[in-house]
Amino acid sequence: MSNKDYVIDRIKNSVVSNDPWKHVVIRDFMPPSLYENMKKEIITLESHACLKNKNTRAYHIYVNKSVNVYPDTGYLKEYYDLFLDEDIRNEVLKKLDLTEQPLPKDFYSEANFITQDYIYDEVHPDRSDKLVTMIHYLADEGDDESLGTFLYTPYKDGKTLDVFKDMVSSTPYVGNCFLMFAPKDTKECRTNHCMGNNSKKTFVRKSIQAFWIKENADWTQDRQSGRNRI
Repeated sequence: MSNKDYVIDRIKNSVVSNDPWKHVVIRDFMPPSLYENMKKEIITLESHACLKNKNTRAYHIYVNKSVNVYPDTGYLKEYYDLFLDEDIRNEVLKKLDLTEQPLPKDFYSEANFITQDYIYDEVHPDRSDKLVTMIHYLADEGDDESLGTFLYTPYKDGKTLDVFKDMVSSTPYVGNCFLMFAPKDTKECRTNHCMGNNSKKTFVRKSIQAFWIKENADWTQDRQSGRNRI
């Protein structure tokens, strides 16, 4: 089976959950060999000085399609070539019931690192310019599985929710586990989520964040306040 066929099969055979709102979690999302080799190319960033400190978030931009930002290292290029494959994109849109929506025009992705004691600003549904949010966890064996993405009720404003007390569930922080959802922010449904690292076991939480974006946008110029670009 080719790597492309493998990923399509994982998406097609995944299960949609509506608890507490519509999302999909896929374990073993990428072919194991590609995942492990891609991860080796990314974790070299973990040696950056800022990630020796607690309460720190850092990121490294790998892709912003509309402004020609794209990796040239072997395994990362192969990894993102799969994300941008039209057939794989269409399977993602089909799984999330987005086939009636206009096709996304742009794609953005970054490696994301948060160290012990860092908590994201607030519970939030995600920005309306994102058609699909995707998070690929890069956990090491033995890491704290509770450090996935925290999920909350869709019926309240996220700003009123406590990050830990109001959490309904958490996706598993397990290597090669993948989360995807279509952001919503209406009175009927808010895709409220958050992340943080309050673990006593895992010092650095590692993930790839990727987004299908509705319109072309240069997010490389969007300086993320309070975060270290590496």
